Amino acid sequence: MRILVHTEGAERWCEALRQRLNDESLEIFVDDGERLGDILVVWAPPAELFERHVGHDVKVILNLGAGVDSLLQNPALPNDVPVIKLRDAGMASHMLDYVRYGLLHFRRDFDRYAGQQRAGEWAPHRVVRAAHYPVIVLGLGAIGAQIAEGLAADGYPVHGFSRSAHTLAGVTCHHEQGDEGRTLQEVLRDKSLGLKAVINLLPNTEATRDVLNAEVFAALAEDAVLINPGRGSSVVEADLVAALDAGTLRGALLDVFQHEPLAADSPLWQQSRVIITPHAAAPTPMSGAADQLVDNIQRVQRGETLTGVSREHGY
Repeated sequence: MRILVHTEGAERWCEALRQRLNDESLEIFVDDGERLGDILVVWAPPAELFERHVGHDVKVILNLGAGVDSLLQNPALPNDVPVIKLRDAGMASHMLDYVRYGLLHFRRDFDRYAGQQRAGEWAPHRVVRAAHYPVIVLGLGAIGAQIAEGLAADGYPVHGFSRSAHTLAGVTCHHEQGDEGRTLQEVLRDKSLGLKAVINLLPNTEATRDVLNAEVFAALAEDAVLINPGRGSSVVEADLVAALDAGTLRGALLDVFQHEPLAADSPLWQQSRVIITPHAAAPTPMSGAADQLVDNIQRVQRGETLTGVSREHGY
């Protein structure tokens, strides 16, 4: 069986797989633009890779990340091959660190103190405890659920929103489906929740694109903040800039954007209320990811049927 790897730093991934599998019946190699693979291990591959495999019996496509939007949008992606994504693989702990920093930055007024430092102003602010800082996590998949439960354990009042119903320890879960469901906009407009921070971990799907827009920003409390380490497609960036300029939103910590790298002329770079990081919130840890890849490769070897991501739902 042949395992083709297409990604930046592909040889490192090949070596990690060789060490774990130690199976002479497997040929593990970096995509050279010519050879075919029975299992494709990829990140953002070109259409040509799939076009080359037309008529070849590809068993599974293993995606080197939790986000599959770019893969599902590939026009040459075969319809009959399951796509398996990484589920956490250690990314959740990195993501939780990132979100914790964002919440602490705004809850303890470090954004305001930075402005005061530039102005030479000495003015202590009242400390707001986590218990008085309600937050909402949008998207309760494998990573989002861990983030929500981790923040609840930190003492924050945590709300969660997802398409289908979830039950998580210490988290008030809201969902869209069913008779008692509410839309995301309805939940975010609910003043009784007292939300101080919106943490976006929604997947990139037709249903989630542009959902964080002017209407939502206007409905949030004036001192609310946005933390987005999830998907840039969820945010209407022009509306976000307008809300920040108007003071409708207190600030934002942004790791992902509609187009990456973020354009040099984007007004977000010059927005004093924003912290920008370069899609670095939760890099994929090779060790945990390679372990997941090996598990799926061995399942293929055993002839097991793999259930991939939903093409309909996009995750």
